[in-house]
Amino acid sequence: MEKQFKVFVYEEGEPPVFHNGPCKDIYSMEGNFIHTIEMNDKFITKDPQKAHVFFLPFSVVMLVHYVYIRDSHDYGPIRKTVTDYIDVISGKYPYWNRSLGADHFMLACHDW
Repeated sequence: MEKQFKVFVYEEGEPPVFHNGPCKDIYSMEGNFIHTIEMNDKFITKDPQKAHVFFLPFSVVMLVHYVYIRDSHDYGPIRKTVTDYIDVISGKYPYWNRSLGADHFMLACHDW
């Protein structure tokens, strides 16, 4: 499977929310995964036509840290950031639209 399974990682988005995550705290699995998947060419393909799945490289931890307003209980800003990101990639690439995102994934290693 390692020889065949391929992941396409969208290049859109800027750190600290995209292509970045915590690597030294309780939620470090998220940052470590993002870093590893983007650096490990065993699974990565630069050709989206060869991809089995598509990774949305945003960090929920970083969304909470940089976008969410603490104690507001308003998840609207996070929702808008993710929706805007999907709008960008679905407008630029055909892959989200052909499956309505069924072959796309994100990682969320948190407890809320």
